[in-house]
Amino acid sequence: MDIKNLEKLPENVRDILSRFLDGLFKLYGEDIVSVFVYGSVTGADYNPKTSDINIAVVLKDISLVKLKPALKTVRAGLRRKITAPLFLTPSYIRMSLDTFPMEFMGMKDSRCVLFGDDVLADIDVKTDDLRRECEYQLKGKLLTIRQAYLEQALNRKGLERLIKASFRALIPVFQNLLRIKRNEAPPSQKEEVLSRLGKEFDMDVSSFLEVWRDKRSDGRIGNKDAEPFLNDFLLQLEHLSNAVDNM
Repeated sequence: MDIKNLEKLPENVRDILSRFLDGLFKLYGEDIVSVFVYGSVTGADYNPKTSDINIAVVLKDISLVKLKPALKTVRAGLRRKITAPLFLTPSYIRMSLDTFPMEFMGMKDSRCVLFGDDVLADIDVKTDDLRRECEYQLKGKLLTIRQAYLEQALNRKGLERLIKASFRALIPVFQNLLRIKRNEAPPSQKEEVLSRLGKEFDMDVSSFLEVWRDKRSDGRIGNKDAEPFLNDFLLQLEHLSNAVDNM
């Protein structure tokens, strides 16, 4: 069973993935419909020190009995920064596009097929489904940030972690809002996503850019203490949430 497209991936992950896939081939053989990686490992923002390797395995059957043989292979992959694979079936993908439009379109944009069929090539989602999930994710994140603030406000580093984790979780939302607005695949590089977001939604994304560029863990974001920075961050998210209501 031949692996394809490894040359399109960062050199340091090729051997890791080759060994991992060899293990899957031995376990599942002809039951494998497709294997693809997606996410940062296929793009310019990949960082070998911090980025995980996201992989999806499409099988004919994903019952628990079928998954159990992969436990040791998955555990070995976790040690090499391969997250637990997303096991799917073709029918699950077809029936879930209206439920997870953002996730499937994100995978489609960034996918690199390593084996078998390109199962995402022809998928499409309804704009209303995509807008609805973006709104749900954005408004839900506003609620959880405020709740987490009450728990973390007396801990500067806790607030910093909250801001950075919230920002990372919202990047797919930003990308898919651009998809809806421009009717085209969004950029993969984070700074370009933020720059276009500011232009398309008439908002100040300087706070978002500061979060993305801040690599320290000192209770501050850029030159600001975490708490006043969080206030600016929330104001921009609220502006975006109001804009989504009117899309």
